[in-house]
Amino acid sequence: MSGRMVTYLERSEELVGYRVKIERKPAFAVVGYTVVIPPQDKTGIIPRFVEETMADGRLETLKQAASVPAWILGLGSWDQKCQPNGMRYTMCIEETEHTDCHGLLAQYPIHRQRFDACDWMCFEVPQARFDTELFWRDNPYRMLRVLGYRFHLRVGVHFDACPPDHDDMTEPGMEFWISVAKQNDPRCPTCSVREECAKIQPFA
Repeated sequence: MSGRMVTYLERSEELVGYRVKIERKPAFAVVGYTVVIPPQDKTGIIPRFVEETMADGRLETLKQAASVPAWILGLGSWDQKCQPNGMRYTMCIEETEHTDCHGLLAQYPIHRQRFDACDWMCFEVPQARFDTELFWRDNPYRMLRVLGYRFHLRVGVHFDACPPDHDDMTEPGMEFWISVAKQNDPRCPTCSVREECAKIQPFA
């Protein structure tokens, strides 16, 4: 993330088993290759989609679209093209002044999305725990509440995030970013449905 303000949460490893930071990020946009996933096959399609983008060159075109090293992001989101309880998954990069999208492969579906400024909870995840889905069994939506936050419903997405120098053999390996707001924030500038925000787990 660019333009970041980072605060590591004390005792996060003791409370939830992961090193966790909060990053305040201004509004930003992403662009990349996308697939709409039906509700009955969330776990099967995503790994195949990621492997296909690596094999057919789409992932490489994303890397080349950025003139500076870019995080490769796996965006989990929902929109009106998704079925109830389904989702959209997009392999993407942040779209900035350093991005030139002319080299993206037009024969594949392209998705762009913009996000308002908010806080992001970033879990540092060992590669093995991500690959074996142990991280999802730990349930980031539950863990963020343990850490005193709630899901930021208006932004309402999460990212699987690989740094530019990502290496499957290194630790922590990956990060998982999820839009959040502090629990019981009296200002609550994000939306008027604080209780629904606190309970929602749209992709879990």
